[in-house]
Amino acid sequence: MCLDHNEFDFYRYFLNHSNHIEGIPLDMIAYHYYSIGHNRTDPNDWESFFTQFDPFIEEVKQIEQIRKSLSPQTRTTIDELGVIHPDDNSPTAEQFPLIYWNAASAFYAYAWGVLSQQGIDVIAHSQLVGYPQITKLNFSPNYPSVTMLNWTTGEGTAKYWTTKLLIETAQIDRDHAVETQTSDSTGQIIYTQAFLGENQRKWILIVNKRFVHVQVQLSGFVGAQMFTIDESTANSPPKQTILSSNIIDLNPFAVLIIRTS
Repeated sequence: MCLDHNEFDFYRYFLNHSNHIEGIPLDMIAYHYYSIGHNRTDPNDWESFFTQFDPFIEEVKQIEQIRKSLSPQTRTTIDELGVIHPDDNSPTAEQFPLIYWNAASAFYAYAWGVLSQQGIDVIAHSQLVGYPQITKLNFSPNYPSVTMLNWTTGEGTAKYWTTKLLIETAQIDRDHAVETQTSDSTGQIIYTQAFLGENQRKWILIVNKRFVHVQVQLSGFVGAQMFTIDESTANSPPKQTILSSNIIDLNPFAVLIIRTS
């Protein structure tokens, strides 16, 4: 079944156990979200990925209220989350520049950080493999802008490496989000979210939501490990450094995770 957004009556109906055969468990609900690009080649357009997503957060909050009221034992998965470019399955669609992978990667990191505070159990990243038309293999286009793997080499794109870094860093059910402040107090350019874990372990996610170079001031993490995914890392793993200053330079659409031992 395909639903439009904000169809809350459907969730009220489905999560009401009286509408199901007695004894049938409601294990999980699942729904999707994609931001839609308007231009395949202009990185400035991709800043809209983030603002498009913000109304969806309010929708998630309302769905979660319904779930907790009617079926609190049911878990939630947003099992498709990503970005799709216009005309993606057209054989003549323009190829986007490589920094697109960083914009899509930054969007997922931002969405993951925001959704993790809503108690969502599973936040999937769409999709593992996509590709443009490949004539010699007789392949028609399959959403190339959504892939996590380079369709030519099999290497991970920035989307892949960001997902892997989050999986390796976050300790689900043990890390707790805490109030986070940086020099960008409005959050219009930079998204930041810090987490505290066991044994005084702490880490912070920083996302540049803009196609600009920016600096952010952050205290309390000098000497920590910093993992950077940006245009310079291309299809390679995150760059690892030791943070030596409270001032951090971020390239356009960069994703950083800074963590203590």
